[in-house]
Amino acid sequence: MRQANKLPWLLFVLALVAIVVPIAQGTSAARDPRVPGLAKRVATLEKQNATLAKAVAALITKSNCIGVQGVVLRGTVANEGYLFKKASDNTNLYLQTAVDASAQGETPQELMAIINPQCVTGSKSFSRAGGAWTSKTSAYGAAH
Repeated sequence: MRQANKLPWLLFVLALVAIVVPIAQGTSAARDPRVPGLAKRVATLEKQNATLAKAVAALITKSNCIGVQGVVLRGTVANEGYLFKKASDNTNLYLQTAVDASAQGETPQELMAIINPQCVTGSKSFSRAGGAWTSKTSAYGAAH
């Protein structure tokens, strides 16, 4: 009778071993020699991702510094344009074409890239106006 009582327990122990051994073998993946190498690669990729995220943020900031403005070409060399005086010549006035901001309601002929002066540090700026160019007409008279 004792032998008969041992048989269910023996079957129970064998079944338990059959279940526990594969589970224990499944946890051996932590001892896999490839895991440390993969962990290093993941750490490297995380650092590269952080660096890339900073670079993208900087590009977005810089792209907000660039804009466009419409411009027109004023005058033709033959008969109209801007008058100017050379410092070395006190008697003659010269007629020259120039790029100018389009007047209100005037259709621009070209687009010119503009940079927000607040985005530039450590250098002299072309225009200290801080805003877009504006078209201003002035008459040339004898008083000039």
